[in-house]
Amino acid sequence: QNESLLDHATRFDCSPDQLALGCILAQPFQARVLSGAVESWQLESNLQADTVAKRLQSAPQLLQEIMDDCVMSSEEYWNERSSLAWN
Repeated sequence: QNESLLDHATRFDCSPDQLALGCILAQPFQARVLSGAVESWQLESNLQADTVAKRLQSAPQLLQEIMDDCVMSSEEYWNERSSLAWN
């Protein structure tokens, strides 16, 4: 997992999934987000992302800081994904 995302989630007092989804939902465009939730507890956690998004919308500089800190190149992303055990 992205260490920067984990750090920001801790400081923002939310889970990493809530922060990641919240960052996307807080963007000024009409985002479409696939959460990947499989279990009901994951869905319950993901649904809290709306609250995180609202907090981030009121703090655009923080949103930008988180986005900048957590960026991952597509090459890095796909290398990480392809190394997962289920692939």
